Amino acid sequence: MNESSQNAATTTSQLSIRLEALIFASDEPLSIKRISALMGDEINTGEIRDALNMLEMDYAHRGIRLTQVAGGWQFRSATEHAELIAELWHTRPPKLSRALLETLAIIAYRQPTTRSEIESLRGSKVSSHIITTLIERGWIKILGRKDVPGRPHLLGTGKQFLVDFGLHSLGDLPDYAQLMDEDAIQSIFQQHNHEQQEEEAL
Repeated sequence: MNESSQNAATTTSQLSIRLEALIFASDEPLSIKRISALMGDEINTGEIRDALNMLEMDYAHRGIRLTQVAGGWQFRSATEHAELIAELWHTRPPKLSRALLETLAIIAYRQPTTRSEIESLRGSKVSSHIITTLIERGWIKILGRKDVPGRPHLLGTGKQFLVDFGLHSLGDLPDYAQLMDEDAIQSIFQQHNHEQQEEEAL
């Protein structure tokens, strides 16, 4: 390795240390644009991306992972350790109904969509409680109104949906069957409850 390459590697390593501290301290995913603004003009986005990739590889086989979520980067506990973490915090994630999961899946894959369209696909009515619960969790939001008689609300996923399901963008949506996996949903709630209790302990 020549001197120029060695200096570049050192710079990337030093930058990854700074990014590690920055991302760890943030309570929400940080986008490269946001990181660049915090770092200042002396660091370009290419250098930030290289440092993030280095950091991601460093954490690839640890209990904590650096992941791309909701258009940004965030440290998250590895999903395979969700049960162990739940034991630590003595949390029992709430049971989600099949109807709620089906409604969420339809909205995620068919958005923007209306309540009547969801009911048509499910073959049964969607209760107001389900819609309210999904909105309160930030998993869905009202995008506007459809230009048809009655002007029903158009529903789509919210940013918290991406965060809680560990998705960088909607393009990363899993197969429908995976989204309906109750074990995966339970892991999400265990992680969510753990993070909430950490915040309350501060």
